[in-house]
Amino acid sequence: MRVLRHPSARDAVVLAVGSFDGVHRGHQAIVERVRRDAAELGVGSAVLTFEPLPREFFTPAKAPPRLTSLREKLECLAHCGLDIAYVERFDAAFSGLTADDFEHVLRSRYGARRVVVGHDFRYGAQRGGDVERLRRAGERLGFSVDVLPPVDEDNSRISSTRIRDALASGDFDLAARLLGRRYAITGHVMHGDKRGRLLGFPTANVRLGRAKPALAGIYAVKCYGAATRGLEGVASLGTNPAVRKDGPATLEAFLFDFSGDLYGARLSIEFVKKLRDEAHFASWEELAAQIERDCDAARRIFAAAPSR
Repeated sequence: MRVLRHPSARDAVVLAVGSFDGVHRGHQAIVERVRRDAAELGVGSAVLTFEPLPREFFTPAKAPPRLTSLREKLECLAHCGLDIAYVERFDAAFSGLTADDFEHVLRSRYGARRVVVGHDFRYGAQRGGDVERLRRAGERLGFSVDVLPPVDEDNSRISSTRIRDALASGDFDLAARLLGRRYAITGHVMHGDKRGRLLGFPTANVRLGRAKPALAGIYAVKCYGAATRGLEGVASLGTNPAVRKDGPATLEAFLFDFSGDLYGARLSIEFVKKLRDEAHFASWEELAAQIERDCDAARRIFAAAPSR
């Protein structure tokens, strides 16, 4: 899949438009329709997405946590078999496009021959455009519009908000059904403060790629990438009040039965079960004892479901 930030209309495409945070099953249905329509028309398949996401631009303090970083999102979209991902910088100029401007941009900048959107799609400054307006614009400008109904799970619509709620409550089985895969965070291993090593639990400090993760706490996890091959372990995700106050969110994973150098490697940490909330400890000895208990609890979870 090609990732283009400065497109021209060289490619005729069927185009989906949206934030696609999480690339969940609802998004996947849109992408599958894009691929089917593109094959029918004999053109490329593409998505248009944004960085930052619109709500992060307009209200950064109130924007919801991201399910996926930009790179994770693009990797998921590539796995869906798309030809092109257009990444538009969502800034004051782009957010100021009127609905009429945006309609023309779809045709002139992105080469849209058909646009595929969800039923509640809105666009343009002040969200002035909807799917009926887009259909009328397409008739004038030379593209058709394909509107998909929502995808349901357990009689409720699949949405990024619903997935965030499932993750926050520790319901990883529901999150997996909504996503179509187990939830994981992927990033490069960075150098940290080495406190875990001093406590006897060396951790891989995985770059989050987002300011606010969608969950926080201590978890039983599996790790994929580099030499880990699905190794089990325990991860801490959050501001880590055990060792600092008001710090940035971090993801630190201690992997059972692993010895080696993972710095610079790209790992995927898959969340299996929440063990507890984050907590502050009065001493390093108390923290080390709690980590040992966390590891024992995680090992029991994996022993009870070894094929998970």
